[in-house]
Amino acid sequence: MNGYWLVTGLLVGTLNVMVCHQFWWAVPMFVWLLILLVTRFKKRLCLTVLIIGSYGTFFGAHQVHLNQLGDRPIGDVKTTVMVHPDELHFTGTTITGFATLPNKERVRLTWFCKDKKPFRELQRRHDAVVISGSGQYEKIAPRRNAYTFDPVGDWRSRGIMHQLVLTQGEVKSAYVPTNAGEFVVLQIRTWHSRLVQWFERLPPGLRDYGETLFLGYTRRDFYDDNLGIQKMGLVHLFSISGFQVAGLYVIWRRIGRWLGVTRERSLLIVQLLLLGLLLFAGGVQSLVRAVLLALTQAWRELGWLRLSAVDAWGIALLGGLLLEPGVLHNLGGQLSYLLTFGLLWLEGKPGWWQCVFLSLLILPLLLWHTYAWHPIGILANLIAMPLFTWLVIPVLTIGILAAWFNITDLTNWCNAFVDGVRWTIAQTEGLPGELTFGKPPVLLCAIILIGTLVWLAVRRRWLLGILGTVYGIMLLLPNLLPGGFATFVDVGQGDATIIKQRANQVMMVDVGGKLQLPQPDWAAPRKTDFQAQQLAQYLKGNGITKIQQLVLTHKDVDHIGNLPHFLKLVRVETIYVPLGMQQTDAYKRLVAPYIGTTEVREVCTGMRLNEWTTVQHPFEAGTGENEDSVALLVNVGPKQLMMTGDLDQAGEERIIQNNQCRQVELLKLGHHGSKTSTAQSFVHALKPQIGIVSAGVNNRFGHPNKETLSTTKEAGMTVFNTAENGMLQYHWRGNRDWWQAEIK
Repeated sequence: MNGYWLVTGLLVGTLNVMVCHQFWWAVPMFVWLLILLVTRFKKRLCLTVLIIGSYGTFFGAHQVHLNQLGDRPIGDVKTTVMVHPDELHFTGTTITGFATLPNKERVRLTWFCKDKKPFRELQRRHDAVVISGSGQYEKIAPRRNAYTFDPVGDWRSRGIMHQLVLTQGEVKSAYVPTNAGEFVVLQIRTWHSRLVQWFERLPPGLRDYGETLFLGYTRRDFYDDNLGIQKMGLVHLFSISGFQVAGLYVIWRRIGRWLGVTRERSLLIVQLLLLGLLLFAGGVQSLVRAVLLALTQAWRELGWLRLSAVDAWGIALLGGLLLEPGVLHNLGGQLSYLLTFGLLWLEGKPGWWQCVFLSLLILPLLLWHTYAWHPIGILANLIAMPLFTWLVIPVLTIGILAAWFNITDLTNWCNAFVDGVRWTIAQTEGLPGELTFGKPPVLLCAIILIGTLVWLAVRRRWLLGILGTVYGIMLLLPNLLPGGFATFVDVGQGDATIIKQRANQVMMVDVGGKLQLPQPDWAAPRKTDFQAQQLAQYLKGNGITKIQQLVLTHKDVDHIGNLPHFLKLVRVETIYVPLGMQQTDAYKRLVAPYIGTTEVREVCTGMRLNEWTTVQHPFEAGTGENEDSVALLVNVGPKQLMMTGDLDQAGEERIIQNNQCRQVELLKLGHHGSKTSTAQSFVHALKPQIGIVSAGVNNRFGHPNKETLSTTKEAGMTVFNTAENGMLQYHWRGNRDWWQAEIK
């Protein structure tokens, strides 16, 4: 019966997100699909019950297995692990990736490698190896800041519950596979690794596009070197998925006919090629759907399956959830299935119409994950899809083949063309008009997604009006909600605070930073400044596009080191620094070259930065040292907050003597809780109820200091610490206020 497997696949998909990911908002959809199945397909009631029962049991057992993995004892270990260099990344002197323990558990691997020999050997090798070492077997570290990558949820969706942190290790020997299946998988990974190394020697354009489009390998700095791709919503073109699968299917069928291969044999061979592609790409989650759909297409052509296209999609979803129960947790898997679901109803429509509709169909998902959208992205996709199909891919293929056969002139010509495409896309990065929605409510996303599909079916103009209204509400919602927040961001052993008083009034105090210690000459290049990206992502998640006041309390790197990268990501109206700091070398090196047209002002005691904020220190010009730190008294909703940067106790005493300090409810402990700050007299004068410490986990300074904590305890204060709680958010709405810690 036409449509049965489609509805069944959707039902099992909703069951999956409820059981495996606890998305209980899917319950109404599950009930509706269940009623639809029971009423429309009564003759298959027994089959329906069997499928639901089987998948429910499978998902439940999968969750039990993951929970049992998570309950394994953690601590110090000495062990051997199997790793494949194809799954490793090298940053500084740190090696990260995946490893397999002797009990066959897959874990995240972090190896703080101190020796050049194993580091270089793993960079050079392409086959699986055995590593012997000691370190910590730990649970996956939780997310520390809101609106950033969730490692626990993401790795759990991939069946990984632990991380192995090696402090000592050595490469022992090549790994010997235990069975034929493992041998085939590892051999394919070895070929993949060798190809990646070969592609790394290509000119930049051919290298970047070739690795992502043909190998499913994305360099860590790919999106930094190829601007505009994310902003224009072109990421789907640079992830190995249905695009490559469809190409492989069509190309082989044509080659098979040219070689005279029979139709049946050609369809059998293409199935093996598809499975090989899945293994070759490392089991990319978004690729599972595309391969399964292509396999069902081959089975339909062979006459093994008699299904409509919509039912084939349902079968592919059922198979994908069996192979990858966590595939619907991640954006790649969600887009993969949603895009092909939309295509089911667009057969016969012009290409431009399909592109526009699909762009609108996936928009709620993109907003849920990225919080922003540029309308020109629709036009970019309209141009990019045929451009890549008919020009970029052929030129890229020719260029790679020319490089393989050492035809230098042709290689350079093809690379110049690809570089031209890269440059053109990069120019869109600075285009104005991006709409920042913030993190939208899941209910509104669901309404828009379902409403878009309903509009495709009934084509009523009033539906477009409703959808436009909901989008308008989502866009304005962050600025319509009353109240504000003060957020103490976890930037490790550093400082960064964001205070939103109302719409279009946001102040930041410091931006964090990390002192980069000298690296040995064999270390790999460092990764991108992720702290600055996390700050920008948190702002975007709250619908914030601009900072009105940015206060840099003093010149230490852990307070201003992220500024160069941060200013590339977020607009800042005015930067404030302590009196005298503009003459320092640190300012001229870390601030001046990056401020552009942003106004810079020096501040001293008594200045008001806005109607909520008064400067309490410094009193005279200094050189941006700790003792010159800017101290601020800020009204945050119904309470007052004192922030002192790294100000020492002598500076605190001057504030008391010269400003006749009033009581405050909140005190951000100076210098990360060091004993050089937070004097007893200062605490006694302010009488704070709550203290906040911004410090790094297991930091080498021992912050917060025991003496400081003793002072706060004697004063009856409650102290929150970013090292223990991650990001700390203080919210208020009228006279009602509450705290939220990222790590409970």
